[in-house]
Amino acid sequence: MNFIKKIQMMFKRTGTDKTIYACTIFLALFGIVMIGDASVGMSASEGSNFATKNLLKQCLFVIVGLGFMFLFARAYKTRRISETLMLVTYGICIILMIACLMWTINNSHAWIKIGPFTIQPVEFMKLTLIILLSYIFGVLPDQIRISPRLSKEKRNKLIWRKAVVCVFFPAFLVIFAFLICWKVQKDMGSGLILFVMATCLFFATPSQYYRPFKIIGLVGVLFLVLIFILFHNFFLKSHQMARISSWLNPLKDIYGTNYQIINGFVGYTNGGLIGRGFGNSIMKFGYIPEAQSDFISSIIVEELGLVGFAAFFIPYSIIIYRLFRYAFAIKDSREKLTLIGIASYFFVHLMVNVGGVSGLIPMTGVPLLLISAGGTSTLVALIGIGIAQAIIAKYNREKKQEAIEKSL
Repeated sequence: MNFIKKIQMMFKRTGTDKTIYACTIFLALFGIVMIGDASVGMSASEGSNFATKNLLKQCLFVIVGLGFMFLFARAYKTRRISETLMLVTYGICIILMIACLMWTINNSHAWIKIGPFTIQPVEFMKLTLIILLSYIFGVLPDQIRISPRLSKEKRNKLIWRKAVVCVFFPAFLVIFAFLICWKVQKDMGSGLILFVMATCLFFATPSQYYRPFKIIGLVGVLFLVLIFILFHNFFLKSHQMARISSWLNPLKDIYGTNYQIINGFVGYTNGGLIGRGFGNSIMKFGYIPEAQSDFISSIIVEELGLVGFAAFFIPYSIIIYRLFRYAFAIKDSREKLTLIGIASYFFVHLMVNVGGVSGLIPMTGVPLLLISAGGTSTLVALIGIGIAQAIIAKYNREKKQEAIEKSL
C-alpha cells in the first residue's frame, strides 16, 4: 500500500502535465494489447507460448519503464547532470554498441543478449545525445566569453577553443556514434535517427553564437545529401540497396524482397474505416514476419481501421505538440533544447516508422515507440517522458510562483 501511495504522490506532483501522462500510459497499454494480438500469428511457427512470452516481456518493460518515468519526473534535476556524467554515459553507450558485435540478430549487430532478453544500446545513446547536446548547445557558448580587452593572440586562442568545444566536439560525438551504428552494428536506420535528432537540436539552439555555423551546417547537410545520392552504391550495403529498390519498385518482386512491404500495404488497405475487427488480422499469420515489431501499425489498421490509426496517432501528436509548446515557452536554453530533443525523438520515430510501413519512405527497421515490441525502446521512451515532465513541472511551478508574487 505504501508503494502505491508513493506512486500516486509521484503522479500528483505539482506542475507535471497530466495530459502527457494520460497519452503516454494509454499508448503503452494499447501497445501491450496489440503486441499480444499481433504475436498470435507467429505462435504456429515459434511455439504456442510465443505470444504469451512477448506479452509478458512487454508488460515487464512497461511496468519498469513507468516506474522510471515517475522516478525521473520527480528526481531529475537538469543542473545536477554534470559534464563528466554525460561523457561517461556516452562512453558506456559506445562500448555497449561495439560489444553488440558478439551477437548477430536479423543481419545486424544491434543487440546484446542477456538470457531471454535483448538490449539495444543505441536506444540509450539517443537519449544520452539529447541531454549531452542540449548542455553543449545551450550552456557552453555563454560560458566561454571573449573579452575585447584581451590581446589579439589570446582572443584568437579563445575563438578556436570555443569553436572546438561548441562546434567540432559535438559534431565528432554525433558522427562517431553514427559511424558505430552504420559500420559496426549494420544499423543505418538508428544512425540516421541520431543524426536527424542532433541536426534538429543544432538548428533549434537559441544562442546567437551558432548563427553563422547554421548557414554552414545547412550547406553541409545539403552537400552530404547530394554526395549520398550520387554515390549511394559506395555507402550502402546490398541489403540496404534492396530496401531502397523495394521502396522505388514495390511491385517488382512481391514474393521475394518486397514480400513484407506488399503485405504491409495489404494490411493498410484491408482496414477501411473500422477494420476487420480486433484479432481478425490475416496478415499477422505469416504474411508479415515479426508483425509485432516494426510493422505493427499495419496490423492495427487492418484490425481497427482508420479509427485504430487515429487511436495511436492522435495521442502521439498531442504528446509531441505539448512538448514543443513547453519548449518554446521555457527560457532556459538547456531545458528548452532537452524538450525539443525529446519531442523530436518521438516525432522522428513516428514519421519514419509509419512512413516506412506505408511506403512513403524506405523501410529502416525503426520501432513505433511504446507500441512496437521492444523493451529497450519502450524503457527509454518512458524515461524520456519522465525527464520532460521534470522540466515541465519546474517551469509550471516557477510560472505559478511569479503569478503569486505579481498578485501581492
